[in-house]
Amino acid sequence: METKTTSKKGQLIRKLHVLRGAAGMTQEEYEALLGSYGVESSKELEEWQLEKLVEFLDAQTNNERRDLDVQRKRLLAAVCAFCDDTVSKWEEMDDKARIRYAKGVACRAAGKEAFDNRGRDNFNRLSLERLKSLTYAFQKRKRDMDGVLDAIKEVL
Repeated sequence: METKTTSKKGQLIRKLHVLRGAAGMTQEEYEALLGSYGVESSKELEEWQLEKLVEFLDAQTNNERRDLDVQRKRLLAAVCAFCDDTVSKWEEMDDKARIRYAKGVACRAAGKEAFDNRGRDNFNRLSLERLKSLTYAFQKRKRDMDGVLDAIKEVL
């Protein structure tokens, strides 16, 4: 029975460290978190304490991932709405090509290449703050373009 408990505790410690990295905690923050339990090492924690910490960090990282996912979708919608009016071949593209194009536009607007030197997508590496500011910029630009087009129609 002791081996099973030790094995479960080891799994919890590994998961704790993975979640700590996913949450972006600094060493000082991690040490403060452990200090709140009166320990200096995760090995000193009881199994129930580890479960509590893992649950807390898991919820925290899931909220951050959800917020990033929602903002990425908002940015893609804003870029697609903008491209719908400005890109001549937009109607000819299939959905997959439109998304890839919109991601590339968003990355370039953020001052990044669409893909890094290993071929990885840089769109998913944009910070939440950058995603929000780009979404606002594309939405504002779309409203401005709509206003210009309405004014042209009125004049003509």
